[in-house]
Amino acid sequence: MKKAISGIVLGLFLLAGSTAHAQMMPQFGVKGGLNYSTFNNTENTEYKAGALAGVFANFKVPNSPMAVQPEVLYAQYGSNFEDTDAKLSIDYIQIPVLAKFAFGPSESTVVPEVFFGPYAGFKVNSEVEGDEFTVETDDFFESTDFGVAVGAGVNISQVSLEFRYTAGLTNVVANSTFEDNQKNGAFSLTAGISF
Repeated sequence: MKKAISGIVLGLFLLAGSTAHAQMMPQFGVKGGLNYSTFNNTENTEYKAGALAGVFANFKVPNSPMAVQPEVLYAQYGSNFEDTDAKLSIDYIQIPVLAKFAFGPSESTVVPEVFFGPYAGFKVNSEVEGDEFTVETDDFFESTDFGVAVGAGVNISQVSLEFRYTAGLTNVVANSTFEDNQKNGAFSLTAGISF
């Protein structure tokens, strides 16, 4: 599964590169927003708020409503535990590669769009935190996370507003003493600006 997802990510990066050759001036930008995450397939957990921020490059396909947009994001995932003050935080450097499809004339000021694509996440930190304690949990979770992102948004001149869902496809737990088959899942709302 990881090899297949890695192949898809590599293929989309190559597509972005060939698109960049055809359209020499990609749009670059920054984005940030709120990540609302939990573990799928897991009981006694609730959604936890976190941040999502990073940079992107948008490569438009000539004579087409399509664009390829690789991103590099710092994404805070994890979960709150029911009936306790404890929360689990797992932070990733996340690299989505999105295929984006715009609707309406390209010269329009307001352009709605939909998008989807794979992502790879690389863990940078994980911990369980309560009101009176913090415990590092790096050894209990996999160093990588692979999944897909789908969403929709609107571009208003150089400003973009997006809503997306990211679904992990790989188990994030490395230690079998925890529940098996835990996968990341998050709703995200972001705003970005292109230069």
